[in-house]
Amino acid sequence: MKPDKIKSDKMKSDKMKPDKIKPDKRRKSEMFSKALWEYARRQYDSRLPFMGYLKNEIWRNMEMCTPEEQLLMKFFYGTMPLRDMGEYGFDVFLAFVRHGLMLRENVEWCRRLPEEIFLHNVLYYRINSENIEDCRPFFYEQLWERIQGKTMTEAVLEINYWCAENGTYETSDFRTISPLTMYKAGAGRCGEESTFAVTAFRSVGIPARQVYTPKWAHCDDNHAWVEVYADGDWHFLGACEPEPVLDKGWFSNASSRTMMVHAREFSDYGNQESCFRQGELPCYNNVTFRYTKTRELEIKVEDSRGPASHARVYTELLNSAEYGSMAVLDTDEDGSAVLCTGMGTLHLWAAMGEKTAEALIDTRQQDKVLLTLTEEQAPAGVWRDIDIKAPEEQNLCKVTITREQKNQNRRRMQEAAALRAGRIRSYYKAELAEKYPEGQEFLRLAAGNFDQIFRFLAKDDNPDRAGLLRSLSRKDYLDARADVLEHHLQYAGTYRLEWEEKEKRELYEQYILCPRIFYEELTCYREEILKYFSQEEKRRFREQPETLWRYVREQTFYEEIYDYSTIFSTPLNTLQFRFGNPMSQKILCAAILRTLGVPARISQAEQEVEVYQGDKFVKISGTGEEQKAPERVTLTLKRKPEENWNYYQNWTIGQFRQGRFITLDYQGLEFETLEQKLELEPGLYRIITANRLPGGDQLAAEYKFCLEPGLPQEAELRMRTGQPEELLVSRQLEDFDLKEDGHIINASALTAQGVHILAFLEPGEEPTEHVLNEMYQLRENFRALEAGICFAVREERIRKTPAWERLLKAVPEIKVVTGDFDELTEPLARRMYTDPEKLPLLFILNPGLKAVYAGSGYQAGSVNLLLELLKANGA
Repeated sequence: MKPDKIKSDKMKSDKMKPDKIKPDKRRKSEMFSKALWEYARRQYDSRLPFMGYLKNEIWRNMEMCTPEEQLLMKFFYGTMPLRDMGEYGFDVFLAFVRHGLMLRENVEWCRRLPEEIFLHNVLYYRINSENIEDCRPFFYEQLWERIQGKTMTEAVLEINYWCAENGTYETSDFRTISPLTMYKAGAGRCGEESTFAVTAFRSVGIPARQVYTPKWAHCDDNHAWVEVYADGDWHFLGACEPEPVLDKGWFSNASSRTMMVHAREFSDYGNQESCFRQGELPCYNNVTFRYTKTRELEIKVEDSRGPASHARVYTELLNSAEYGSMAVLDTDEDGSAVLCTGMGTLHLWAAMGEKTAEALIDTRQQDKVLLTLTEEQAPAGVWRDIDIKAPEEQNLCKVTITREQKNQNRRRMQEAAALRAGRIRSYYKAELAEKYPEGQEFLRLAAGNFDQIFRFLAKDDNPDRAGLLRSLSRKDYLDARADVLEHHLQYAGTYRLEWEEKEKRELYEQYILCPRIFYEELTCYREEILKYFSQEEKRRFREQPETLWRYVREQTFYEEIYDYSTIFSTPLNTLQFRFGNPMSQKILCAAILRTLGVPARISQAEQEVEVYQGDKFVKISGTGEEQKAPERVTLTLKRKPEENWNYYQNWTIGQFRQGRFITLDYQGLEFETLEQKLELEPGLYRIITANRLPGGDQLAAEYKFCLEPGLPQEAELRMRTGQPEELLVSRQLEDFDLKEDGHIINASALTAQGVHILAFLEPGEEPTEHVLNEMYQLRENFRALEAGICFAVREERIRKTPAWERLLKAVPEIKVVTGDFDELTEPLARRMYTDPEKLPLLFILNPGLKAVYAGSGYQAGSVNLLLELLKANGA
């Protein structure tokens, strides 16, 4: 396969190519049920009032379709997020319909599927919030020959190996790239991996869906994986993370501690599982019961007049030091709502109009709760301690694999990694990139999008080309098109000299030239925006940007029930279709301002539109748009010298807006001194601090306070610390192999005699060097304890740094072994619910590989903590 073009091998039989298959000409009653015909018509008709200028065009295209195609296109248009209707052409959706019909007619396992599973989990074009492209035929051609002669389960396992050959995990920003972009990139975050894998399964008629835990209860993260419907039941697997069997993945233990797992669908047709909606379009199938023990929680909301119907209830988990939404419910006429959830601590927040209520409950002990709505009162400004309990690990479904299966899987994963890396490397054309030193990094990051970025970079010597590329996000290099970048370059260039004369080149590049505003798709819009408005309107918007924000709000409607809040419309779609969620409206406002030469952005902390005026950025969106933004007030946060505060790790601050607290995004903020000043608008705020214990529980605290205009305030952050015995856990590790003096030895045998420290180290790397130095300083304390110490290093030659040699000379009892870190460290870290990305990895083990503590990475005091925990463990 040539790396610069997505091509597929010739298939064995042309008759199975999607574009060669004609839809079934049987009467509609034979292929699809009468209930579906009625549902699709009803849903489609309900959308007609919102189609606007697209209505006639859609109908003209419908008339060219077969009856079955019309049925499924009506199903799409009647259920899709409304912005998709204006964002993508009719032909894109029709391509998904025709591919789905081909599968339904020609693939035996697809033909046997229940109708609703086919519609939701094979046919449907959208999986998450990815960009939509006609991609199913490409995946089909990659996979069809590969799965010939296999059972459905065998095909699922084989397809996941193909996924691993073409994609792996890589942390990235919030925007979800398309499956084709994931293929060209070779990597993506878990939401992108699972979207990629679901696309692969659906392309050959295997029902698949992305399942998602919005927030883990036992650690600060979330995760998405895949369920497939094979041989009559749903099974889970890790996307692009093959195992030799189904219902196994690194997250198996973690998912048994979850409070919520749900699968997203865009229609409620024929839904048989526990389903809820969150005020917006997708239906959420609550599949938590598949992974852990659950409880049905009955929530009752009332106010002074009785039951509060249509109140909104946010069920939240404390994760990353903020209350993150797990599910959003609306109460019925009796003021009631019901949720099936896991067994741990939940934070509930109810709101209706100006009234709110909250409660913290432990679902292990409570299955009913009453929330009484009242007017929010100004808090006294005192810290309140909060104890959060994580669910206990369950063992509901344990699948075992043999050593032979493990070895074969390891071999196939190594082969997959080599294939993937080789393909991605081949995209980079060094002889072309060398001509543009300033663009080499962009071209390397572009992977399979190399040709597009190179075409833009190489067109001429316009000095803005490199500047525009610098302004993009890292992920943009993977799917930005040359023509789109060229469009923004040409139209923004009008304003370059104006800002160069002001010596503000960086301001011009970041907030006028840059096409990236938030997480929307990158498209051409400047030419159409300039045509859309009169000269008088453009003059007014430049001189009075706040009038533009009012215009956008007045001209754009929004209906929550037709929207999926994590998808953002492109500026031109919002402008022409006149529909957009609140963030899409802000994106449009900023896009118009940049088109008119006014530096504009979405602020990181508050996510509001800001324009550059008088040498600073000024907010123009948000509540109270009719008035000038209020003067900000200084909040001074103080910390103790020994404390380290990391935003979204152990503290956050939220602002009370429209009935609930919204976390401000200060990611990356660091205390450089003992004080940190924040400039905030007057209002009600809540600070949350959290100390996550190794077992998953949290010692948290919250502080609510009011900032009054013109009155600066101070607050000292409060960190709760646990007793050493609270930090101990009990986790059984599976045995694994290490090498001592070149001979294989089981870890259980190595640590059989008494308590042991087992440390996976990388001598020469700064975190490991810190650990070695601290252990040397405390060497006598360690020698006084009855605990063995074992250092595991990579199988390559050890870097004998001064710190390494000094410690081993001082403590010769330390055993040194080697191991395959690529195979060992991630599953061990995940088993202990600690960060698998960070080394060193430190364990305290009791005999029999009973782990009582694990820590990853290095923080000041890590080694002292080991000593305290060894004492608490009886060493």
